[in-house]
Order: sequence, then C-alpha cells, then structure tokens
Amino acid sequence: MTEKGAIFSQNVKKVAFDDEHLKRLNARYDFFMCVAEDCANHYANIELEKNRAYNIRNKAFKYYDKYLVDFETNVIENGGIVRWARDAEEAKYMIYNILSDERVKNIVKTKNILAEEIGLMPFLEMKKVNITETDTGDFICYQFNERSSDANHPAAHKTKKEISDIYAEKFGVSDSLNAKQLMTVTRKVLKNKYLNADAAVTGADFFVADTGDIIISEDEGNVLKSIANTSVHIVLVGIDKLIPSIDDINVLLPLSSLYEVANIRSKACYTILSKPAKNQKLYVVLVDNNRSAMLAKEQRRSIMTCLECGACHNVCPVFKTIGGHVYDNAFPGPVGVVKSIVDGYENAAHMASLCCSCQQCEQYCPMTIRISDLILKNRIEIAKNDGNLLGEKRLFNFIIKRVENRKDMDKTKDFLNRLEMKQLLKKTWGVHREIPTFAEKSFSEIWREMNAD
Repeated sequence: MTEKGAIFSQNVKKVAFDDEHLKRLNARYDFFMCVAEDCANHYANIELEKNRAYNIRNKAFKYYDKYLVDFETNVIENGGIVRWARDAEEAKYMIYNILSDERVKNIVKTKNILAEEIGLMPFLEMKKVNITETDTGDFICYQFNERSSDANHPAAHKTKKEISDIYAEKFGVSDSLNAKQLMTVTRKVLKNKYLNADAAVTGADFFVADTGDIIISEDEGNVLKSIANTSVHIVLVGIDKLIPSIDDINVLLPLSSLYEVANIRSKACYTILSKPAKNQKLYVVLVDNNRSAMLAKEQRRSIMTCLECGACHNVCPVFKTIGGHVYDNAFPGPVGVVKSIVDGYENAAHMASLCCSCQQCEQYCPMTIRISDLILKNRIEIAKNDGNLLGEKRLFNFIIKRVENRKDMDKTKDFLNRLEMKQLLKKTWGVHREIPTFAEKSFSEIWREMNAD
C-alpha cells in the first residue's frame, strides 16, 4: 500500500465508526431522496432529455480541438483574453501572474471545483495574496481551515453549534446565534469584501464555442456581487465544460439543476457573460490537467460529461458511510473514484475500492453515465498494473483454484475455514466484523444425504 493509501485507510477508520457523523450523513441521504422522488415528473420524457444532453456533450468532445479554437477566437473578438494551462501548477502560476501584473490587492473567489482541484486557495495564500471565499458553505469551511465535504453542500458535516462557536471566535458575535442570524453575520462580513475587491475569480458551468459566451449559475448571488465592482475578472474553467452552441443550454442547465431543493428545479441566477463589463478586464484560463488524456480514451470519455449535480454521491452507500473528506481529490463520490485513475495506478488503488456496484449512481445520474462500469474498468487496469496488489492476486488465485472442484473443496473446507477466512482476512475484514465461516456441510453433501435412499 502506498503512503497515500495508508493515510486514506486511517481516515476511513476514524470516520466510518463515528456514530454522530454517520447520523448526519444518513439525515442528508434521507433529505436528498425526498427531493429526488418527484424529479422525473418535471419532464414529459426525461430519458429522451438525458439522451439529448449526452449527445450534446459527446459531440463537443468529438470535435473539441476545433471548438476550443472557435471559442478562443470569439472571446478575443468580444474583448476578452484567453490563457491556456496544461496542468495545475501552470494554472496556479498563471492566475498569480495575472493578479501581479494587474496589481490587484483584494480578491474575491466564488465556488469553483476546479480551483479546489488545483489547490488555488492554499497556493495564493502562500504567496501572501489577500483572497476571500464568498460561497457561504465554503466560507464556513474556510473558518475551520477545512476543505468542503462536497461541492453542493460544503458545510453539511458541521452542526449549527460548531458554526456559531467558530463565528463567535472569529467575528466576536454571540455563540448562540440561530441559522438566520449566522447568515446575517456572513453577509455583513462578505459585504465589505465585495465593495473593496479589485479582482474576482469565478468558475463556469459551460463555455460556448460558437459565441464565446460563458455560462455561470448560482444560488446566492455572490458571483454577480463579486464581478460587479472589480476591475479584473478571471474565469477558471476546465476544457471539458465546452459546448458547441448557445442553444444547448436549454437542455443542459435544467438537467444540471434537476435535484435542486426548490420546486422550480433551477438555480436562483444564471449569468451569460458575452463580453467584459465596462472598465473591466476579462481573462479566461482554460485548464487541461489530464482532461485531454481522459477525452482521448473513448471508454472513459463519458465521465467528462458529468454536470456536477451531486446526485451520484448523494445516493452512494459508500459516501453515506464515510463522507466527502475521506476522498483525497476534489470530486468526492463515484465520479472522483473514476477520475482518480489519471493519478496513476498506485495512487488510484485505494480509491477503486470505494464502490459496492449497487448502480444507484447510474439510476439518478442525469447524463446516464455508466459509472459502475467505469469503476470496474479502473479495477481491472489497477489489478493488472499495480505491483502492490501482487499478494492479493496470489491469494485469490489460490482460493479460486481450490474451489474450482467441488470434491477438492469439500475435502479442504476445514482448512479454508481456518486459514483463508480467519488468518488471511482477520487484519482487514476481521477488525470490525465477524469473519464468516463455512457451513458444516456443503450443499452437495446435504443433497446426497437427502437422496441417499
């Protein structure tokens, strides 16, 4: 096991048997299931709409080299500036250099999974850049010096008491504030940040090849507040967010909001950014960071159609047990398990185990991505290439060979019971579970006894 895998195992043990944490995750699961129950009723034929969305995204990926050039051309014509980043390091330094060249002092940032993926906030703080997170959930996590538990509900792992205590410590307010009062404090703190911001760093839901438009959705209005008064607007977005035409958002945006809590099943605000605001510079930083490698593999390309709606991890029984912090990448849940393969076989081995193949994620996915199949492909490749799994391969080959013949298995069932099941599994399954034992008699033995006459 790699060092990363060992740390992962320790974190799982801490969380999986924390009853209070498990109670919160189960409550969140129950809430999501109530919300998701009637989602399909908002469509006359939701399966047809899912297929349309999937075809739109795959068309973009099929010709994405041409569409990317079209997008860059249109952004420049509209008055924006496009930068290309091959990996996380290049993207971080690119943004830092833009901020330095523009001589901005105060920066506000909105929710952006890609920013978390490349570690933008810690990097800029290390460079002594004054940057503030404006999404409420992420803002709360920042006060605890923690990353979000997942993109859709960043602070869902925190209780109201924990939040009121940290607010009392950080902002000098009472430690007995209710949820509404805590939101009021958050707005007051962020209001000054918006007014004094020189630059804003935002993400994007999609960017459009044929018009150069950038599509941004939000629930809180913090994106509009962030870019309203700033002289520099940096859009950080992955190349996988490309769509061919502005007409495609009629299909994609409603599906991406399919599991919104509000009955209207949509975000509160949508912004279509066509050109920079007056007296504002617009930078679009397009990031690859292994996306082109995923798009080049036709079998795995479908995972890049993900709309980041959060449905897959909300219904995942593994996520419901361990939560989002245990996943060591920016994509918690089944999608993160699939994407982990780009980090190499050794680093992905521990992530590949985070699936019980129940296929609930596929049932609720608005893009009908066959996530379980993709995870299985990961497991097969890891088993073939990861040298750390050599011992496990030998163990399972030994067991399979022994049980291929029923007579041989019956002869050695006591040995199997004593050694393979007890000795070889006690350090893994046996730590918190009772090791299963073989029955005294096999089915074939019982059958022969019943039909002996």
